[in-house]
Amino acid sequence: MSGFVRGLELVKTYFFETALPALRRDYPELAGRAAAGLVGNGSECFGYDDEISRDHDWGVDFFIWLPEADAGRAPELDAWKRRLFREHPPPFGRERSEYGALVGAATCGGFYKSLIGFERGPETIGQWRAVPEENLAMAVNGEVFIDGAGEFTAVREYLLKYYPEDLRRKKIAARCMSLAQTGQYNLDRCLRRGDLVAAYTVTARFIESAEAMVFLLNRAFRPYYKWAYRAMTELPVLGGETGGLLRRIALAGVAEEERSGAIRRYSSEVCALIADELRRQGLVTTDDWFLTTHGEQVRLGIADEYLRSLPTQYE
Repeated sequence: MSGFVRGLELVKTYFFETALPALRRDYPELAGRAAAGLVGNGSECFGYDDEISRDHDWGVDFFIWLPEADAGRAPELDAWKRRLFREHPPPFGRERSEYGALVGAATCGGFYKSLIGFERGPETIGQWRAVPEENLAMAVNGEVFIDGAGEFTAVREYLLKYYPEDLRRKKIAARCMSLAQTGQYNLDRCLRRGDLVAAYTVTARFIESAEAMVFLLNRAFRPYYKWAYRAMTELPVLGGETGGLLRRIALAGVAEEERSGAIRRYSSEVCALIADELRRQGLVTTDDWFLTTHGEQVRLGIADEYLRSLPTQYE
C-alpha cells in the first residue's frame, strides 16, 4: 500500500484540475446546473480500494448527472467525456470489465432509478422494503463534487434520513430473533453435538446478523457483504466493540473445545452489548438475556399495523 492513492482522490483531483475547467469552457450553461461526482458501485466509492482493487473496474472516471430538463444532452456529454480522456489522459484510466458498472452521463432520476428503482427515492414502507439495502448504501456513498441545481443532492439527503422508523424497528426485531436463534441457542447445541459444518454455518449467520444490527442501531445502510464488517467497525455506536468481538470469533474457530468455548463467550458478549443499546435507545425495557424477548418488545412498539402484524422474524 506504500504510495497508493485511493481512486476517489485521483478522480477528484482530475475532475477539479482538468474536467471542470473544460466543462465550464465547453458547456457553460450546463456546468452551472449539472452535478458531478463518483457514487455507486465499486470499492473506491466506499473508500476501501487498495492495490488489489486495481485488477478490474478501477481508475479515474466520474458521473455527470443532469436535471430532467436536460435529459437529451446526456449522449453529447458522454461523447465529450470520452474526448476529454483521449486528449487529457488521466492517471490510471478506468477500463470497464464485462460486468463493471457503467460510469457516464445520466439524469439524476435515471441514475437513482437504475440503482434503487425510484427516481426520487422510495416513499411508502412497501417501496422501502423492496430496495436491497446494499443498493441504498451505494446510493449514498462516494462524493458529489458539484451540484449546481441541487437536484441530485436533494435525493441523496432524503435517503440519508434513513428508513422510516417503523421499518427500522421491524428490521431490528427480526435481527433480535436471528441473533437469539444463532448465537444464543443453536450455536451451543451444534457445538455440543460436534456438528462442525452446522456450527460454522450458525456462526456465519450470527456474524451477519450482528453486523446488520449495528447498522440499524446507527441508522446507516449496510453495504455489500464483502465490505460490511469493515464499514461496521467505523460506526460510532457499537462498531468498534462489536467488531473486536466478531474478529475474535472469526479467529477462534469451532473445532477445538477450548476455542469453541471462546466463541460462546464472545457471542454472548455481543448480544449483551446489543441488549444494552436497545435499552439505551428506548426500544425495549426488558432485562431478559434472551434476545427473542427484545424482538417481541420492539415489534409491539411498531405503529404501522401491517408491519406489526408480521411474524417477528420477518424483516
